Amino acid sequence: MKRFLSISFVGVFLPLFFLWSGCSSHKEKSRYVVVLSMDGFRSDYPDRAHTPTLDSLASVGVKSAFRPSFPSVTFPNHYTLATGLYPDHHGLINNFFYAPDLDQIYRIGDNTAVTNPGFYGGEPIWNTAEKQGVRAASFFWVGSEAAIQGMQPSICKAYDKSVPFKSRADSVISWLQLPDDIRPHLIMWYMEEPDAIGHSDTPDSVSTLAKVEELDKVLNYFFTEARSLKHFNEIDFIVLSDHGMATYTPDKYVNLNDYLPRDSFDYVFDGVPTLLYPKKTYTDEAYAILQQVPHVKAYKKDGIPEQFVYGKNPRIGDLVVIPDIGTYLQFRSESNPRLGGAHGYDNFAPEMEAIFYAAGPSFRKNAELPVMSNVNLYLIISRLLNLQPAPNDGDMSVVEQLFRKR
Repeated sequence: MKRFLSISFVGVFLPLFFLWSGCSSHKEKSRYVVVLSMDGFRSDYPDRAHTPTLDSLASVGVKSAFRPSFPSVTFPNHYTLATGLYPDHHGLINNFFYAPDLDQIYRIGDNTAVTNPGFYGGEPIWNTAEKQGVRAASFFWVGSEAAIQGMQPSICKAYDKSVPFKSRADSVISWLQLPDDIRPHLIMWYMEEPDAIGHSDTPDSVSTLAKVEELDKVLNYFFTEARSLKHFNEIDFIVLSDHGMATYTPDKYVNLNDYLPRDSFDYVFDGVPTLLYPKKTYTDEAYAILQQVPHVKAYKKDGIPEQFVYGKNPRIGDLVVIPDIGTYLQFRSESNPRLGGAHGYDNFAPEMEAIFYAAGPSFRKNAELPVMSNVNLYLIISRLLNLQPAPNDGDMSVVEQLFRKR
């Protein structure tokens, strides 16, 4: 049940978006798209917390649960959002993995890897835009720090979690106030909460819902500032997340070190999911052992269920271990069972569902749609900015349901 802590905040915000109700068209050449991702924002958080800003967005725009791609972790999904390609197709197949084509390891905290364009396939939407004369800007979006295809957005910020969320909002507003000839028409920005607190305190905690409400107030601040822009009614806003979050418990903890010899693997990237790169002679034996491990499902890469669209990319380990919801998975010399929050699970699980809100002159009003795959964002932005899209995995028949009739 939704909790209502105060109504004063609602009165401040609702008029800002209701002013869109009479705006049914805008000039093709003056379109703007602003996309915000709030990491780990699960689809049911607005039903459990006081989120008047998001509620207002839903009332004047489109709302949908957003299905992440597998694996439901941050870096692959943000790059899927940027390219419209499943991780199996764009190559950023996990937060941590070995790339045999580069003979290098990708780790999200490794700046050398993060800025190496060799890890990133496909064409991110900022490249699509810049190639077609539309300036783009990124505030911490995954992939934008690498010169993919030799390009980056016209404005690009390197990730720095110390930057306050309101300061990020102020930067986006300042970019929208730049002179016409250098003003970006596509802006993508990012906040790393409520993912961080969901991991530490679980998605079921009071502190996580408090963080959700804090973020909603940041959104209120952002839209209040945006409303003062002379071209506010020419901006389409999208607020989304990359994945959800699930609570795991100590009683379901699994340490693969209890079942498998670590020295029989060339590479191990544990967590949810776990990618294993066994020595060639050990794959079948390891697979047989994994079938007996509780609370997990283990697959050879060519046997992963088709719904995951995962297993064809050569960067994926020969064995992929997916724990059940509520199970945390490690491969360590010492076990560490504990209570916490995680994602990376089956992307069709409701706990992994993310949010999607869109409001502005192009979108339908007060429309709630069925759960939608996140590969569609690339096509959504392409349509909004009248761009010719690069090859992608999106479905235009789904995308068209979001928009007002032209």
